Amino acid sequence: MNLSRREFLRAVTLAAGTIGLEASGILEISKALGGTGDPPVIWLQGQSCSGCSVSLLNSIEYGTIDTVLMDKISLDYHNLIMASAGDFAVSATEIIRPSIREISEISGEWLETGPELGYDLNNDSVVNLQDFAILANRQYILVVEGAIPVGSDGAFCHFSGQMDMVGALNLFSEHASHVIAVGTCAAFGGIPAASPGPTGALSVTDALEFLGKSKSVINIPGCPIHPDWVIGTILHLVTQGQPPLLDELNRPMQFFPPYSIHQVCPRVTMTNPYAQQPGDPGCLLNIGCKGPQAHADCSTRKWNSPDAGQPGVNWCIGAGAPCIGCTEQGFPDGMTPFHRL
Repeated sequence: MNLSRREFLRAVTLAAGTIGLEASGILEISKALGGTGDPPVIWLQGQSCSGCSVSLLNSIEYGTIDTVLMDKISLDYHNLIMASAGDFAVSATEIIRPSIREISEISGEWLETGPELGYDLNNDSVVNLQDFAILANRQYILVVEGAIPVGSDGAFCHFSGQMDMVGALNLFSEHASHVIAVGTCAAFGGIPAASPGPTGALSVTDALEFLGKSKSVINIPGCPIHPDWVIGTILHLVTQGQPPLLDELNRPMQFFPPYSIHQVCPRVTMTNPYAQQPGDPGCLLNIGCKGPQAHADCSTRKWNSPDAGQPGVNWCIGAGAPCIGCTEQGFPDGMTPFHRL
């Protein structure tokens, strides 16, 4: 059965009415179907546990995930989150297009001339079809979650059943304006690359080098990531048009500062200097904490924020568990054993 978008929206509206959905909810559905988000984001999953995607669903600081998806980005493809499947789902990756909001805004300037037009994309002081063509061909942001297995000719992980992850990375990185490696598996190889590594798992950067590509990658490690790290980085790319300030491992310094977790850990200042067993007060270094080697803003940002603009309620060390150094290049092999008892 073939339905036009108008017919489908009418069907969705009728279905929404039968379950008592408010008019505002119907509007949100319409907005989502219209792709009002900005910019286009294609999210691929390689060798991973999907933990970073699950963590993303807890986004609060920059808006709840439904607000982020409807108002801030256009998540054109994410096989875990999207409702569609099969060829229909994959078809969303084949067309890069301006959003409804962008079309509306460029239309508002269509008959105007002047030096400060927002959509004068070729800087000729007029908005016309040339500017629309540039807009329609603007590139997307490629997000990769999970490592890329190159062993056995890529047989260990596939994209949509049509190609392996090596081929998918090769295809989608070609026209991406930015590539973001989300999670330690994507950023540094992580658990899939741990010894003995039978799948030949590589980080996104190393996999691109394997493919002979020199494309730069923004690394957002963590096992899993904090949702703010991902959304904040994407929004920086959108608003600034360039990557945020990165450290030597290509991590955004806004979220991965130069000082270690140990240096700002509140347990270090307790009267009892070192815990000898789980449950003791004081620094957890003697029972395996990797805080001196780890860099992230976990101690101040924390996890599970109750509302926008508020820090989270807890973090690993706050809960009495040693830091396992999951944001670092040596995780997990270089951080074991995680606990010393």
